[in-house]
Amino acid sequence: MALVDLVHWINETAFSQNLRESELAFPLTEAVHLIGLGISVGTIVWVDLRLMGRVMRDVRVSDVVSRLEPWAIGGFAVMFASGSLLILSEPLKCYNTVAFRIKVILLILAAVNVLYFHKRVMHNVDQWDQNMPWRAKLVGILSLVLWLGVVIAGRWTAYF
Repeated sequence: MALVDLVHWINETAFSQNLRESELAFPLTEAVHLIGLGISVGTIVWVDLRLMGRVMRDVRVSDVVSRLEPWAIGGFAVMFASGSLLILSEPLKCYNTVAFRIKVILLILAAVNVLYFHKRVMHNVDQWDQNMPWRAKLVGILSLVLWLGVVIAGRWTAYF
């Protein structure tokens, strides 16, 4: 079975049709998705700005990450679950929309950036408060750019 066949099959399921045509379910799912986005990306932006040395300079980087990361993960979980429902509600639209494909690529790159941060950059975070390494700043800048792209591509997906 080709991917396009699976997408067509999902599009024709009763669940997909009911979610897509519901006057309440679809808008509520979108609202929950936006709330998750706001929590996740909002906290990620603060971490990124701290990595760049733009905000909270008097707070240790490790403290900022440890306090905000659970919120970012929680918001991302809500965003991922509700986003999955949105995809199930309009699988053909998502499959055929270039903006959605761009969004998925940017999400994957953002995930790789987070993995890189935790596996390769954050190991000596206790030494950063005096001298932020260029790799940490680069991770913060790249994260901001990627998440801005995710948000823009997500909005374009809704209109194209």
